[in-house]
Amino acid sequence: MSSEMPSVPVRSYWNNGRQGTLLAAYLGLFVVNVNVLITYVGIFDMQRRLGMGESDLQWLVGVYSIGMASATMISATLADVFGRKIVYVVSLSVYIACALGAATTSSVLVLVVARGVQGVSAAAVIVTSLALVSRVSTTRESRTRAVGAWVAVGSVAVAMGPPVGGILAQLTGWRGLFVAMVPLCFVVLVVTLRRVSEPQHVPVRRFDWTGQFLFITTVASLAFVMIQGPSFGWLSSITLSLLGLSAVGFLAFVVRESRARHPMLDISLFRNRLYALAVATVFFAAFCNEGAFFVVMQYYRNIREYSPVEAGFLVLPFAVGYAAVALKAAGLRKRFGLRRLLLSGQAGLLLGLLTMVFGFPVGRGTVLLGMAVVGMASAMVITPVVALVLEIMPSDRTGMASGIVNTQQPLGGAMSFAALGTVMTVWLGATLGRDIEQVIPDPAERTGASRDIILHADPHTHVSMSAPGAQIRHFDARLADIAEKNFIQAGQLSLGVAALVAAAVLAVLLAAFPSGADRP
Repeated sequence: MSSEMPSVPVRSYWNNGRQGTLLAAYLGLFVVNVNVLITYVGIFDMQRRLGMGESDLQWLVGVYSIGMASATMISATLADVFGRKIVYVVSLSVYIACALGAATTSSVLVLVVARGVQGVSAAAVIVTSLALVSRVSTTRESRTRAVGAWVAVGSVAVAMGPPVGGILAQLTGWRGLFVAMVPLCFVVLVVTLRRVSEPQHVPVRRFDWTGQFLFITTVASLAFVMIQGPSFGWLSSITLSLLGLSAVGFLAFVVRESRARHPMLDISLFRNRLYALAVATVFFAAFCNEGAFFVVMQYYRNIREYSPVEAGFLVLPFAVGYAAVALKAAGLRKRFGLRRLLLSGQAGLLLGLLTMVFGFPVGRGTVLLGMAVVGMASAMVITPVVALVLEIMPSDRTGMASGIVNTQQPLGGAMSFAALGTVMTVWLGATLGRDIEQVIPDPAERTGASRDIILHADPHTHVSMSAPGAQIRHFDARLADIAEKNFIQAGQLSLGVAALVAAAVLAVLLAAFPSGADRP
């Protein structure tokens, strides 16, 4: 009798524990991703009330992204060394403290520091949430389904940020944007403490301090250059120095990790063609979909003068398409196989970008259609690939697997932001002065006007910093019409570059991705 009694409660406990873990992971991810853009809605209110300069705004925006990018792998290692639950709880607690500190301060320095630390804690929440999802998913289908839900929650949360932030900003001011998610954070803490458990046996691992230092140096310097490089100038001494530091740091990191007994990142995994292709695919998918988002936000915020709330709704087709397909990814993978699903998704990503390239001059409806296709295709690519990376990794290194995957999103986005922003700037610099000659015959005056137009609708401005007052409509109406035409062409060219990247990735996957990837 004693041998039969435990079977029922053990199974019941596992089911309850699994559902509780998934709930905690999804809620934590939702909180962090909503807050990615929600606070930026009030950024110009912060500037006015706190007396922030342009440099302060750049730091406030950039420090969060830099913190996230540089903290992913250290968060992953901490999760593997000390346990996912404790890292999740601590990172959520730090996140709450930073939100409260940012909401109550009147110091620009404190606000920037709080935002930077919040970016670090956000990275830890995202990484450990995916590690928790992976840990309680024991089969390929259940893992793909759980990862699909994780991806869907994240995409919907990001899309909700600007509209929700716009409403809150009108009701509470910018301080309310920081504390909006704090009550839900406490709910996540309670669910985590009560419903999430750790395995009784956690393998003992040493913390790779040298590897962590080299990784942070490499990623932080690269992310900083990608964000601030356009402001410094790509050939300036500080930009070139930071790029050199990132390159040296990367080489030193590879050498260190290949020789370390307890590496934070197992370099040997990249000798596995399937694994290397999977990680690269996530990076380039982030490059392409973040690029599409960047170009659309630049045009509709800076040129068409959309409010933050209106611009936020432009993201909804992408997010809805992304979430709908991500939730179906497990069934699609089971039916069609990983290779066919991945190739179809990559082809769809290319199709969506081309729709936006040719639809940009047509109107908003065509652009939104392209965004929806890009969202659906991105989910077809990213969801099964993330699940695959988690499958390949040993079960006790899900933290490292999650860190590797989650590093690709900010890096791919930062690379896209820098590359496509540069394409737009070069095009505008080459064409705008020529096209306004009919309006301003004098060469010196024409050069100054061209510079002013580009400055007031800066293609390098972070999407969160685009706001009314930075548009071009305060110029002469004829100049504004010419500038808008040039910006549409620049957007088409930038989206075309993203489409070329998507096409190149599709060609590589067709040639190299193995057909037997779904075999046990």
